[in-house]
Amino acid sequence: MAIYLDNAASMRAKAEALAAAMPFMAEQFGNPSSLHTPGLTAKKAIQKARGDIATCLWCKPNEIVFTSGGTESDNLAIKGYFEANCDRGKHIITTNIEHHAVSGSIAWLRAQGAEVTVLPVDGDGLVSASQVAAAIRPDTILIAIQFANNEIGTIQPVTEIAAVAKERGIAFFTDAVQAVGHVPFALGSSEGAGKLPAGDTPYNYLGITMLAASAHKFGGPKGVGFLFVREGTKLAPILHGGPQEMRLRGGTENVPGIVGTAAALVASCRELRESARRVRALGNMMIDRILAEIPDAMVNGSRTSRLAGNVNVSFAGVEAASVLVLMDMAGIACSGGSACTSASGEISHVIRAIGVPAEYEKGTIRMTISPETTQAEVDAAVTALAGVVAKLRNGRKV
Repeated sequence: MAIYLDNAASMRAKAEALAAAMPFMAEQFGNPSSLHTPGLTAKKAIQKARGDIATCLWCKPNEIVFTSGGTESDNLAIKGYFEANCDRGKHIITTNIEHHAVSGSIAWLRAQGAEVTVLPVDGDGLVSASQVAAAIRPDTILIAIQFANNEIGTIQPVTEIAAVAKERGIAFFTDAVQAVGHVPFALGSSEGAGKLPAGDTPYNYLGITMLAASAHKFGGPKGVGFLFVREGTKLAPILHGGPQEMRLRGGTENVPGIVGTAAALVASCRELRESARRVRALGNMMIDRILAEIPDAMVNGSRTSRLAGNVNVSFAGVEAASVLVLMDMAGIACSGGSACTSASGEISHVIRAIGVPAEYEKGTIRMTISPETTQAEVDAAVTALAGVVAKLRNGRKV
């Protein structure tokens, strides 16, 4: 594939992640629960990885629980919190554009007796803190709203929502799968920001309760992720077995994956501000060119509060599947939206929720830029896209 523009689905593994993970598949392959030297070596590697991630996110090492990825983290946060706290209430607040791992978990809980308020978003895909505050009831125990949308890239006002949740004594969980490694923030106390190195202080402090992440979204391996669980939070396991991961996630730990995750996040955070500026410039340039050169095109999501590399656009008079096939034939990989549902051919629930006009919604594609993407690749992709859309429109029967 000549040009890869589906980085929101999965990024190339960083060299640092590969270098860190390989020894724990070949030489240091001990089980971290074993008491012999190979096992203790693996256990120490997990402890170091946990500490490295905590340093990146400004939290405590014991607040990081390793999982198999974003879906498991979402399920553990939502189902585990509800099971451990439903004696205080059974009401959950969420939005209508959540990832299916979140909405599916909440739907399962609804069948078990949970009561759910689903907040609508505006045309940019945003929900306000005031909407959340107005939806809170005496029996509300959990707010589950994603950090950044996986399809349209809109970043929610999570800091303001967290403040509302804290004031009302309600847990706030955010699926940050698309944000970790791409958006700077701190999870620890606001005072902890003063410990950041000089020139490294413009972090957004997030006073949240739980946060989900997936390694392959920021250059780590697939099949591994983590859940931040603020110290003192009551959470029940959803996978039962051994005492691993503070008794919240039984099973032998994926040592190579965990070590690779930490290495990828450290590398991402080290270069984050510079890479984000460059990616944002490329994304804005791509959007501007598309709107200027392709008639009847529209951009989805907020132009001001969005992930730097997300370009979600809709075209009237074409179907996304045809666009994607022709782009692929031209050597350019992009997607129709969420990687989890793009093969279904159905209109995305996110696109429907933000009110994309009917003549545009079937022609929605997503291109996502990484720090490795070049300006030449962006230029070539837009040129190819303009040709593909024109060809489909000229060839369609009227």
